[in-house]
Amino acid sequence: MQSLNLSNIMYNKIEKAYAKINLNLFIINKRKDNYHNLYSDLIFVNIYDTITIKPKNTKNNKINLIVNGTFKNTLDINIKENIVYKSAHYFMKKYKIDNDLVIILKKSLPVASGLGGGSADAAATLRKLTEIFNISKKTFNNVFLEKISKKLGADIPSCIYSSPQTIRGIGEKIYSLPLSLKKILRDNHYIILINPNASISTKLVFSKWKITPQLTNIVTSNKYYPKIGINNLKPIAENIEPSIILIQKFLSSHSGIKFFGMSGSGATCFGIFDNKSHAVKAKHYIKKIRPKWWIEFSSINI
Repeated sequence: MQSLNLSNIMYNKIEKAYAKINLNLFIINKRKDNYHNLYSDLIFVNIYDTITIKPKNTKNNKINLIVNGTFKNTLDINIKENIVYKSAHYFMKKYKIDNDLVIILKKSLPVASGLGGGSADAAATLRKLTEIFNISKKTFNNVFLEKISKKLGADIPSCIYSSPQTIRGIGEKIYSLPLSLKKILRDNHYIILINPNASISTKLVFSKWKITPQLTNIVTSNKYYPKIGINNLKPIAENIEPSIILIQKFLSSHSGIKFFGMSGSGATCFGIFDNKSHAVKAKHYIKKIRPKWWIEFSSINI
């Protein structure tokens, strides 16, 4: 087994797990393995959880996961069911590393919110472990990504890179964003995220695909890039959590709004604005009338 000489290692212990936003989400079909083939344009924003990993020289193959932060109490109390724990365990076993680990997860992103928070946490864990144990990042090849997406979570491959991208398959096939979309995001790169403090089961939403009627009559398409705002899972999420409809109505009425929609399986919605001032004003206005909602402002990581 490999072991780590802590006296020879220098690294930044904290890794940021950036929130993922689905600008759109098209479900192509359901596969025989019960996964869904999809198409989605993704961005990442400067709102994040953090992962801190402290390796120890003791070699008992033990992982101690400590969770703190705003949303710590919304996670499963069984630490071994946490995707961060599972990802670390997978990594250590794969590379036959026996050092004990202390991992601290600061949970600042809402759970089951369509932001890929758990997947981002897992991806940040994998990135940091490759750095600590000096594993080549070339390990993140297509075979590894496909295996990790099926074993741990379909959003993890995209979150490993945490950069603007288009995904296909179940999420393991990653491509560059269309140039026209990149240009739009450079010109309009301020965003607010709104969640009505509602958790929605991704599994439940996908199970109802194709059988739930559309509720929202707000037009989300636009002449600049018509795909933004289209999400095949949105009607399902709206039936489960009607506040999603209200959020879109709030966003659609604000000055400077360019694009809006729902991310992933919900319930978080996004609004992209033409400048910082419009975005901040929208955030403060909505927060004033809905003080219990989770609302954050950010720039888009381009």
